[in-house]
Amino acid sequence: MIEVLAASFLIGFSGAASPGPLTASVLGIGSRQPLRFVTGLVAGHGVPEAVMVAAIACGVRDVPHIDLVALLGSCVLIALGAMQFLRAGDTLVVSEETRMPVAFGLACTLGNPYWWVWWLTFGVGFLALHPSFVAFYIGHIGADIVWLGLLAVAVSRGANVLGRHYKKVVQASGLAMMLFGLYFILSVLST
Repeated sequence: MIEVLAASFLIGFSGAASPGPLTASVLGIGSRQPLRFVTGLVAGHGVPEAVMVAAIACGVRDVPHIDLVALLGSCVLIALGAMQFLRAGDTLVVSEETRMPVAFGLACTLGNPYWWVWWLTFGVGFLALHPSFVAFYIGHIGADIVWLGLLAVAVSRGANVLGRHYKKVVQASGLAMMLFGLYFILSVLST
């Protein structure tokens, strides 16, 4: 079981550290309330991950209407990225995004077709070979907590260093989220 925990942490860390909507949201919003935001973001991301692990444990190998779910989630991701881009100067005001980090985490996760592909290919295969579902989930979500937490601390400290340039970083992050959403929509529509 410890092997599955360690493997899922390392596998999860490689995914968590790669650029994506969760990383972009932490870069853009994480400095405002890093602990609260990242905790909610990981919770929002962790719910569908827990559901997916449970579904795989129960034998589910396919998700009906996956394209529709990915399209809707991608549209939400674009909307959240646009709000982040437009509110980049409001760093002292608690924005809607920071009030609803769990919903933000859900949108970033469910709107990402690569999350679905990863879970329905690698996730299913790994858990079929190593059916330690709880250990896998703990290691996997632990990687998200470590990476996003470290990133939020770095961003919150960096916001003071960047000063007036921080707004540009937040805007670039919001733009990146919009582009991820657009890319995800195009990916779904092209299949």
